Amino acid sequence: MIPDELDLRHLDAPEPMLRALDAANRLAPGEAVAIVAPRLPRPLLMELAHLGFDAEPEAPRADGSVRVVIRRPCNAETAA
Repeated sequence: MIPDELDLRHLDAPEPMLRALDAANRLAPGEAVAIVAPRLPRPLLMELAHLGFDAEPEAPRADGSVRVVIRRPCNAETAA
């Protein structure tokens, strides 16, 4: 279960990416947050991978939006 979900569909760029990265950086090891983006956020996924986070996008919804679950690994030395 993911307790937090941020709906970023109504925001203009670059605000969705900034808010998603901020939420990810606030996670404790083993925690997760879900975001809903207006479309598949490829630049965000690349940046999260670079920072050491796990990010799992779900299949696009009927409106084209995508839910992504972001997790900070338990061995969080790589995610900062």
